Amino acid sequence: MASSNLLASLVQPSKPFNHYVAVLNRLRGATQWLEYIAAQLLADTSRADFPSGYRLRLVDGTTVSAPGSKGTDFKIHASYDPATARFAHLEVTDGRGAECLTRNPVNPGEIHIADRGYAFAKGLHPIISNGGDFIVRAGWRKFRLLHPDGSRLDLFSVLSETTKATPIDRQVIIQGRSIAYDVPARLIAIRKPPAAIEQEKKRLRRISSKKGSKLTPKSLIAAEYMLLVTSLPKEDFNTASIADLYRLRWQIELAFKRLKSILHIDRLPAKDPALAKSWLLAHLILALLIERKSEDLLAIAPDEESKQCRNPSTWRVYKLLRQSLISAIQGVWDLSSITHHGPTFWKTIWEPPRRRKRQQIPRLPSLS
Repeated sequence: MASSNLLASLVQPSKPFNHYVAVLNRLRGATQWLEYIAAQLLADTSRADFPSGYRLRLVDGTTVSAPGSKGTDFKIHASYDPATARFAHLEVTDGRGAECLTRNPVNPGEIHIADRGYAFAKGLHPIISNGGDFIVRAGWRKFRLLHPDGSRLDLFSVLSETTKATPIDRQVIIQGRSIAYDVPARLIAIRKPPAAIEQEKKRLRRISSKKGSKLTPKSLIAAEYMLLVTSLPKEDFNTASIADLYRLRWQIELAFKRLKSILHIDRLPAKDPALAKSWLLAHLILALLIERKSEDLLAIAPDEESKQCRNPSTWRVYKLLRQSLISAIQGVWDLSSITHHGPTFWKTIWEPPRRRKRQQIPRLPSLS
């Protein structure tokens, strides 16, 4: 009877139109409710207990555009925990929302890792003030650097001392808008391999040619180095470990790629800003549920696969749980229905041995 009534409503033009408009209006007004749900799911990650030491937070953002748009309509600002493979913070803004470290909550003992787009003193100072630390990629024009005595530091004079075998690691002050906002830090300069240097210079020349601007000699010199600034103490984190931790930043890029490749958040179906934001938030909630459920799934994995030096494929787990959740929207989300095949199932989930070394968090005494 219910199905016949639904069929009857579909063939009457006035009723479905009214129904669809009512649903769309509800979705337009649902952004605050969806933000609350996402915040509650994220709170579990931020309140997670850690035994001791530091915790990593990878910070970045990604863009989403509406159909037919030639620019950026929305930005997703995120903080990611590579130890648990879960997002620790998510925020959706319009296309004008600036990328800044101040968007992310800071707790004592956290190391916030970000690329050069976040290299501003105004974003670094609040991290230090709240008991956190940072590792940030720096461009040669991003900061005004001072010696510890307050005198001006000549960056290119420092870079001339760097060799492939001896990177630079020295104390500096990142100048803020006033002395009270100056940030003490370590400047680390590591010379890149020749192939990486040539690739970066080609990229800079291509951008310069596209913009019709002149490439400065200093830009070509700076292209030969990876510049990092960090607040972490040298006695706990040497130069090599700082570089290794920064390279983990790639993990948040992979997390964004999963959102776009598996959940398709880059295929925004709506042009209405309120409706589009609700759609984005609903998909981010789906991602948070999948992250939480993946922990339950991997907790029951047999030890035999791990003993063979194989690792679970995050992509396969993500896709599997997405399909499982969609199938169970009107029922109970039960993992037993997808794990009952036993050894065959787990062999499918685990990755085959790879020549390329799997990226892992460095084992450091001070890092939890």
